[in-house]
Amino acid sequence: MTVPALASVSGLLQVASLLGLLLLLLKAAQLYLRRQWLLKALQQFPSPPSHWLYGHSREFQEEGELQPLLKRVEKYPSACARWRWGTRAVVLVYDPDYMKVVLARSAHKAGQGQQNLLRVKA
Repeated sequence: MTVPALASVSGLLQVASLLGLLLLLLKAAQLYLRRQWLLKALQQFPSPPSHWLYGHSREFQEEGELQPLLKRVEKYPSACARWRWGTRAVVLVYDPDYMKVVLARSAHKAGQGQQNLLRVKA
């Protein structure tokens, strides 16, 4: 009598595991597509190579926040992209003339999904 009860519990656990795996794969595909969209959108902003998961976080942890940022300002005089992690990026614009150009180009195109794409730090 207990065998059918165990079989039904085992089948339920298998279905739940399969559903969980399917949802995990779906989320991984979403994150991959978002990263590809961000890479394409931010390709105009130069930046040093970043790790696909950690971004530039290790670079900024080792030396603090100011020294790596000053090195970037010297290497990229107008703006650069900084990857926080996986699908999180920030565009640092520190040239006033370049900031005007970027804001003028993105003002009429910015939709709901692109409002957080550009964070301007003056």
